[in-house]
Order: sequence, then structure tokens, then C-alpha cells
Amino acid sequence: MKHKVIWCFSIISIIAMFIIGIYSIRTFVFPTKYLKQVLIYSNKYNLDPYLILAIINTESNFNKEATSIKNAKGLMQITDSTAKEVNEVTNSTSDINDTSLYNEDINIEIGCKYFASLISRYNGNYYLAICAYNAGIGNVNSWLNDNRVSSRLDTTDIKLPFDETTKYLKKVIVNYDLYKKIYPSFS
Repeated sequence: MKHKVIWCFSIISIIAMFIIGIYSIRTFVFPTKYLKQVLIYSNKYNLDPYLILAIINTESNFNKEATSIKNAKGLMQITDSTAKEVNEVTNSTSDINDTSLYNEDINIEIGCKYFASLISRYNGNYYLAICAYNAGIGNVNSWLNDNRVSSRLDTTDIKLPFDETTKYLKKVIVNYDLYKKIYPSFS
């Protein structure tokens, strides 16, 4: 009898730890905070919401007040100049001021608009778009022009000219794959 009680307690403990572990991973490591906005804008700009979540996780860890040393702001770490450029190209009338990029709706929409434009620029290659999101269009174009990077980039097992971008690409893709595994659907 004593062995059955210990066995049952052990099974219940393992199940509880498993549930707590999944909850912790979903809540703290791979959150879906701002999922409503991510789904709205990823759908609007024909993007994979898992990829947008991975970018937000990598860029700001879902801290809408985040500011980088380069003055990139908010969840998707958008600079004022990038926001203004995206708005000009898309004929948007959104007013960008010192604090608007900390608004999750504005930040995610501009980030999705910008990322969609990068995917389009690189003919659907989201690996190159991710690199350009981090290193800038000019740098990625330079890497492509002098053949340091293939226009068919489809792996993270590569040494890019910027170590930061190599790490960034790997982290976004790993986060992307894990988001798809952890959240098989958002229904």
C-alpha cells in the first residue's frame, strides 16, 4: 500500500512539474503577449504570425518600453527614421512622434509593414529579410553584390559579415521554430 501511495504521488508530481514547466515556458520564455495585434497585422501584411512573435521576442522580449542604444523603440525596435520612411513609402498618414513607437498597435503595424517590404525586396526570402531587419538593407545588399551571402540564403549555419547579425538570424529562426512547436495553433 505504501508503495502505491509513493508511486501515485510521484506520478502526480511529474505531471504537475510538466504542467508548470509548460506554463512557465509559454508565459516567460515564449510569451504571446500582444497576440491580438500580431494576428491583425501579420494577416494584414501577409506575414507568418509565428515569425513576428519570434522577432518581437528577439528584439524586445515583449517589453513595449524597450529602447536600444541606437534609439530603436518598442516591441519591434523601430527607429523614428525607419517609421517615417515606411509611412512615406506606404502613403500612411500615421503621425510618428517621440512616444508613438511605444504604442503596441503602432509599433507592430509599422514593424510588420517594414518586414513585409523586406520580404518583398528579397523575393520572399525571409532569411535575408531577417538579416536586413537587423543589419540594414544597405549592408545586406552589399553582401549580396559581392557574393558574401547567397540570394538563396536558407540556413542559419552561416557566418555573416556581422557577428551580431549571425547571432540575430539564428535566434529569430530558433524562436520561430519553437513558437510553431509550442503553439500549434492560435485558435
